[in-house]
Amino acid sequence: MKQIINISLWIIALVLIIVGLSFANKNKLYMQLSKPVIDIDYNSENRFIDETDVLKEIIHNPQDTSKYLYAFDVTTIEERLKNNFAIKDAQVYKTVDGKIVAWVKQNRPIARVINHKNESFYMDEDGYLMSLSEKYTARLLVINGNVKSSYNQYYKKNLSQLDDSLATKTIIDELYQLAQLIDNSEFWKAQIEQVYVNKELEIELIPKVGNHIIVLGKPEHMEAKLNKLYYFYREGLSKTGWNEYSEINLSFNNQIVCKKNY
Repeated sequence: MKQIINISLWIIALVLIIVGLSFANKNKLYMQLSKPVIDIDYNSENRFIDETDVLKEIIHNPQDTSKYLYAFDVTTIEERLKNNFAIKDAQVYKTVDGKIVAWVKQNRPIARVINHKNESFYMDEDGYLMSLSEKYTARLLVINGNVKSSYNQYYKKNLSQLDDSLATKTIIDELYQLAQLIDNSEFWKAQIEQVYVNKELEIELIPKVGNHIIVLGKPEHMEAKLNKLYYFYREGLSKTGWNEYSEINLSFNNQIVCKKNY
């Protein structure tokens, strides 16, 4: 008899715990939304987004502020945030005290492209195109000239996933590879301010230091050409001076051809 009473007491206690948890969960679901917690990883000195931009994606409509916590779908909020051109990644979750927490990582552009129709857009570090921001302009490497690629044509394509076939490569693919090489080098980031595509689709570089133009030629073997140019800078211009030449041409095989300033 005593054993039956103990079992009954355990069953009653278990039922009370389940009921209590259900009531607590129901209360949590119907908690009023408090101010979201927003953490932005800017990943650079650029500021394309701020807390207000993220908050607009969480509270999509003004009437959302009166909604209970259960009405906010964190997966939908994450998707909205990731669709923002300035956001690389986002994670959103709810806390037990009725808050929505959003962690956002900003995209990092490495170059600004101005095409032949004067349309302007960014290339980011992962090989995607970014539209310009109305609130912030990044100071980056500029790529311009005879660039016939448009934003609408390439904004969904990942330029870092290239086919090695020359038949499928385009000038915008090659320009991304060059921008990436420059971005990955502290020396070239400090030295090169502009990449120009001339009428023959040859690449020219405009340096920040020195009164000369660097002709890389056709957009191929870019890394080897930059390595050759670096050696020439170190062993040649460091002795003759930065303004000795008006043009440094690396488009020829196994040689550098220079034109002197007069």
